[in-house]
Amino acid sequence: MACIIVFDTSTKACSVSLYRNSELLASWQQAAKDYTHAEELHIRISEVMQKGQVEFSQLDAVAVGKGPGSFTGLRIGVSSAKGLAYGLDIPLISIESLDLMITDVEVPDSTVVISMIDARRLEAYAKVFIRENDAFSELEPTTNIILNTEVFTDLLDRYENHSICFVGDAALKTREFLTSHERFNRFSFLPDNYPDTRYIGDKIEASFKQKRFENTITFEPFYLKDFRITPKRG
Repeated sequence: MACIIVFDTSTKACSVSLYRNSELLASWQQAAKDYTHAEELHIRISEVMQKGQVEFSQLDAVAVGKGPGSFTGLRIGVSSAKGLAYGLDIPLISIESLDLMITDVEVPDSTVVISMIDARRLEAYAKVFIRENDAFSELEPTTNIILNTEVFTDLLDRYENHSICFVGDAALKTREFLTSHERFNRFSFLPDNYPDTRYIGDKIEASFKQKRFENTITFEPFYLKDFRITPKRG
C-alpha cells in the first residue's frame, strides 16, 4: 500500500496531491497570475502532508510532472522531487504534464482531445488523445508547434467526423486560427484547464507497482526545446 506525493509546476498552475493506495488523502491546486512556484511549492507540499496526516518518513515514492512547459517551473518541480527522493531514499516517478491536463475533462466517447501548453508567442506544446470506453488513449505523441491556420489540417482531415476539444492555456490562441474553419461548430475549447494531480491515483499506483522509476541522479525535465514550422500544404 504505497503512499505517494505528486506535484506539477510546468505551467502557472501548481498542483500537489497526496495518495495512499491510489486514494486521494489531500490536495492543493492554484493557477496564479504569475509564476510563484519557488515561493509556494514547499509550503504547499508541507500543508498537504499535514492535511493528509502523513509524515515525510512514511512516503514510499515521489512523483512529478516532467513537462514540457515553463523551463523555470520545470526546474523547480523536478529539483524538488529529486531532492525529496534522494533525501528520503525513495523512488522517483514522472508523468507527462500534458497527460495531467486532461484528467478531469468530460467529453463524449470518440472525441479527439488536444492538450496544449502555452510556450509564448505563437508556440505551444501539444499532445493528441481520443476518448474511448471512458478512457483516453494517445493518438499522437507530444510535439512542439508553431500555431498557424494549417497546423492541425492533417489531423482535422483524418478525424473530420469527430468532435475536437482543445484543452489548456494555449486553446484560445489556437481558436483564433480556426474561427473560419468549415467545421468550427464541432470544436470546443477549455482554456482554463491546467495539469491536475488530483485524479491520477490509479496511474501513479500502477507505476509504483511496476517499478517504472526514474534515475534520481540523472533525471532531467522534458523540455522539448525546438519548435517546428508546419509547411503549408501545396
